[in-house]
Amino acid sequence: MLDERPPRPLDEQELRALEEISRATLREDPGLAHRLDGTEGHQHPPVRRTGTPLRWRVVVAVMLLAALYGAVVVWLPPPLALTVVLGVQLVLVPVGCVLWARRRGEL
Repeated sequence: MLDERPPRPLDEQELRALEEISRATLREDPGLAHRLDGTEGHQHPPVRRTGTPLRWRVVVAVMLLAALYGAVVVWLPPPLALTVVLGVQLVLVPVGCVLWARRRGEL
């Protein structure tokens, strides 16, 4: 159960430890405070930079390839379809993702 008492003030040793952690963090990453500022309406920079923007032609090509893959799997006899699905999902897709990331300098 949660304790309902108000939090106690930090003692000298705890305050010194927090100050040292703060100094060490600022030494290692001087821009951290700016990136984590809490200004309302200010979007956190890492959120803006997650992933890389894709071109529409890449998105369309991937969607067409997925549709073709689905059509082939439906067309194949069930035992062969299972083998193809496992091969594609466990080998081709991960290898393709690694190669794509490596080519774009994200790996």
